[in-house]
Amino acid sequence: MKRLYLTVEGQTEQAFAVDVLQPYLVPFNVFILKPRLTGFHKRRKGRIPTGGLLSTFSHSLDDIRKWMREDKSSDARFSMMVDLYSLPKDFPGYDEAMKLTDPFQQAEKLELELANELNDPRFIPYVQVHEFEAIILTNADCFLEWFENIEKQIGKLKVECDKFKTPEVINGGRETHPKARIKKYIPDYHENIDGPILAKYIGLDEIKIKCLHFAQWLKKLEQLDSP
Repeated sequence: MKRLYLTVEGQTEQAFAVDVLQPYLVPFNVFILKPRLTGFHKRRKGRIPTGGLLSTFSHSLDDIRKWMREDKSSDARFSMMVDLYSLPKDFPGYDEAMKLTDPFQQAEKLELELANELNDPRFIPYVQVHEFEAIILTNADCFLEWFENIEKQIGKLKVECDKFKTPEVINGGRETHPKARIKKYIPDYHENIDGPILAKYIGLDEIKIKCLHFAQWLKKLEQLDSP
């Protein structure tokens, strides 16, 4: 059995880990402990965090190091789920990664540099390309099961997103990243509530097929308790 400590940047990923990842990983003998929020918003004196790492990653690094020191057991594993979109510029290896043009290579470079920075084989880094909502856009028809009278809007959203070879590369700037595209057509979309529910509706099997970088990370988590 392996106990997985998952560091996340917001409530959306936290709910996704509890409602979707946790039950999926149990048959692999991997159990996610309560996902931990990190970053500035963790420190807002009782205010409900809204997500995002804001302008710095240094606090997150400190949090992860602290949590890894707290449990040095051989059964403990650590991972993270943060977005490539709007990633803080002090993230390890950020400047070198941003010189690359392929977002998958950018994410892989960032993950490698973070792993080197933490220097602990129990840590499995993960940077979502480009953000959590790429998972939802795996199947845009899922919105029809949750919102009413949006058939025309979903049709337009699908035409827009079908231009990309995979939902993970949907990113065109501040107004065209995955969540922005969704909210353009579905203003009532609330990522912390709707996002995890829609991901659960789609299912990880379908998400893995269309989001290959996510699938690579999930495969590593599946194998945590393998001999």
